[in-house]
Amino acid sequence: MPKITKIEVQKNNKERFNLFLDEAFEMGIDIDTLVKFNLKKNQMIDAAEMEKIQKYEHYRLGVNMAIQYLSYKKRTEKEVSDYLKKNGINEMAVQKVIEYCYKEQYINHEDYAESLKNTMINTTDKGPEVFKQKLYQVGVEPNIIDRYVKRYEEEQPIESIIHVAKKIMKTKKGPVVKVKQKVMHSLIQKGYTMETAQYVLNELDFAQDEEVLDDLLQKDLEKVYNKQRRKHDGNTLKMKTIEALMRKGYNYDKIKIKLAESGILDE
Repeated sequence: MPKITKIEVQKNNKERFNLFLDEAFEMGIDIDTLVKFNLKKNQMIDAAEMEKIQKYEHYRLGVNMAIQYLSYKKRTEKEVSDYLKKNGINEMAVQKVIEYCYKEQYINHEDYAESLKNTMINTTDKGPEVFKQKLYQVGVEPNIIDRYVKRYEEEQPIESIIHVAKKIMKTKKGPVVKVKQKVMHSLIQKGYTMETAQYVLNELDFAQDEEVLDDLLQKDLEKVYNKQRRKHDGNTLKMKTIEALMRKGYNYDKIKIKLAESGILDE
């Protein structure tokens, strides 16, 4: 039966020890493993006991790995579990590590959701749907997700969403109807509901300088016309040009006026 002939403190970590059996290095163990099995010099270790020590040490390795991983930021069960498995911790040990993390409150999905909610509301321009997706991706339970999405919607100031919409609006050019569509689309992409996006749109002033809009129509007319004339001519060319400009949101009557001014209707 093997005998412990030496237990020495590791040079780079005073809470880890090198275990020697019959003068040969066997394995590294942490202080918790040392204390749990009351290991000491000249102690005899049979195969069954060594297997228990190895399993427990593997578990302790997982615990220390999880604690270090959690020290950087809050994590969910899924994140910790995936991280441990990726780094070689077996399934059985992972489950025990997760139980330990819950017991010690290292993992708390309510706290995680609350923290993420506050961070996103205060530091991003994203809406509740993006928040919901983030929680779902890291494995937060559906009932917690539903509850905190509701809180997100209640706590996010409508003024901040209007501010986001105004910034988007400034980057969009074209007819009012098209600008509204673009702002709506951008808000939904950022995670706001259709209802919220519509409310915000109603709060914005989409009034445009007629001269600027007229210049935009002229530029778009030239682009569309030159593109369509490669495939069409005559009346078909005119109709295709009008249809394309209307899809861009321009008013039919203003398109006809601009076509007349450009001499296209007379061609």
